[in-house]
Amino acid sequence: MVNRPVDSVFQPWEVGEARPGPTQVQAAGAIATSRPSWRWLWIFLLCSCSTSSLALGAFFWLIHLPATPDCRNSITITSDRAELYCAQVAAESGDLKDILSALEAVGSWSSSHPLYHEAQPLVEKWSWIVLKAAQQQFQNNHLETARSLIGHIPATSPVYASASTALDRWSRQWTQAQGILAKAQQALQRQDWTTASAQVLALSALEDDQWQAQQVQTLAQQISREQQAHRLLAQAVAMAATGDRQQLARAMGRASQIHASTFIHSRAQPYLDQWSDLLLKLGLQQWYAGNLPQVISLARPVMANPNRAKTAQQLIWLSQARQIAQQSLNSWRTSPDQLVKLYQAMMLANRISPDSPYYGQAQSSLITWRRYLGDLARLQTAEIPGRLQQVNTLKLAIAQAQQVPLGHPARRRAQTLIAHWQLTIERLEDRPILVRAHQLAMGATIPNLRAAIATAQQISLNRALRPEAQSWIYIWRSQLQSIEDRPLWQRSQQLARQGNLSQAIVQATAIAPGRALYGEARAAIATWKGQLRRQQLARQWAVAAGVTRPSAPPPAAPHPQTPLTLARPAPSPAPLGLQSKPPLPVPQPTLPIRLRRPAPPPVAPAQAEDPQTTPVSPGVSTAPEPELSQPLR
Repeated sequence: MVNRPVDSVFQPWEVGEARPGPTQVQAAGAIATSRPSWRWLWIFLLCSCSTSSLALGAFFWLIHLPATPDCRNSITITSDRAELYCAQVAAESGDLKDILSALEAVGSWSSSHPLYHEAQPLVEKWSWIVLKAAQQQFQNNHLETARSLIGHIPATSPVYASASTALDRWSRQWTQAQGILAKAQQALQRQDWTTASAQVLALSALEDDQWQAQQVQTLAQQISREQQAHRLLAQAVAMAATGDRQQLARAMGRASQIHASTFIHSRAQPYLDQWSDLLLKLGLQQWYAGNLPQVISLARPVMANPNRAKTAQQLIWLSQARQIAQQSLNSWRTSPDQLVKLYQAMMLANRISPDSPYYGQAQSSLITWRRYLGDLARLQTAEIPGRLQQVNTLKLAIAQAQQVPLGHPARRRAQTLIAHWQLTIERLEDRPILVRAHQLAMGATIPNLRAAIATAQQISLNRALRPEAQSWIYIWRSQLQSIEDRPLWQRSQQLARQGNLSQAIVQATAIAPGRALYGEARAAIATWKGQLRRQQLARQWAVAAGVTRPSAPPPAAPHPQTPLTLARPAPSPAPLGLQSKPPLPVPQPTLPIRLRRPAPPPVAPAQAEDPQTTPVSPGVSTAPEPELSQPLR
């Protein structure tokens, strides 16, 4: 099938013409095909040239764009476009000053300006921000500031009408509120709480709900503060009327709670000044009396009074400085810490200004403390050789401490140190004597002990080691007496063990009173004399009962007919020389024979003064004892 050109298909045959032959048809088709090809080629070339021209133009336009202006440098802002750009950049920070500057830059453009329509949306946006800021200033009672902000909104801005209407409304409400508030303030000054409360209702009737709510709340709070201040002042005056210092301090604390913005505060100030002066006067009296904590407690309430706060603070500094200085004087030994505390006291006292009523007391204390500081340093210098514990260095320390004059605050401390060092010197000087006495006493013989006692007695009276020497002298004398009396005491004990109690008593009696063994000897003598009395009473009882055999053992129990009074045990012997002669046993009425009182046996002269005890019961042992045929010597 032969394809034919499109044009030939739709080309009509002319009526009456013969149908072309095959050769003619092929030639006509070739001519028709060549014509559209050239046309499409020219169209393609024209389009390509146009596109290339546009691309080249855009390229040259891009590479020749104007530079972005530097908004920080006003020289680069050479066109309105640049000014608008910089205003927009500045407003994007959100700062109110930048927004006002942007409005000032583009707000004055008229409608004929080329950039007017482009800038109007921005002007409207910035104007709403300024209006909102002005409203906030009005809410904060700054009408003039709000009016100034409204003045920055240009007349060409769509927000200008709303801003002018809002400013008129604010001015009208402000004028009404000022009249109401002035009437309320006058009522508060007269303490007319009813009229002041009525103004709160008048404020609540204003148009702007948010602003009038703030004004109502502010006035209500002011009325509450005024009423509370009135109550506080009345209570403070009642407390201060008693005249007691504690109540006066409480009145100061109560009056200091009055708010400074109230009208009552101006009425309370004279009371505060009067009470403050009275408390400060009492505090100064306590300072002279030395009661420093009381001074501080009286001055602290005055700190709440602004008119007397500085004076009260200076009185507290003066008292605290004296307290610190007294702390440095408590110890009789000097130390670096005392110097530091004294410096602190002087620094506090130096803070009192010349116009203070306590400047004279501060300067007087400073003069005393400076003198004391020099003597304290001198004493501390004296303590350095005093710590070496040597006679020569201690004498040097004493000479240094004696330079502190009489009447000086450090004089007592210096005298204490001097006394302490003198005692130390005496101990150092007398210690070798006491050591030598101890070395002599270690021999434990009579000559050594006597030599030790004589050596220790070389330490004279009023010396530091005299009490210690006296103690050792007493110990060594006791040892010496024990050694001297030991043979006599041992002989008496030997005689007592042999049964010769009378001779043992004679030997023990030879130990003189005040000797080391005297107490032990007297106890033994009392025991031996008791034994002699019991033996004698046993013999007397045996003779009175008709016992013919003294060697027979005593009965195990008293006789049934014997009274119970004869069976009580003999009491312990009384002290020597204070006993009476024992009574003889009473004859028993039931015995078959009448017993006579036997003649007492011969008694040695040493037994003439022996005490007498109660009779021994029949149950007491009657063992034989040595005869007392010869008087005791």
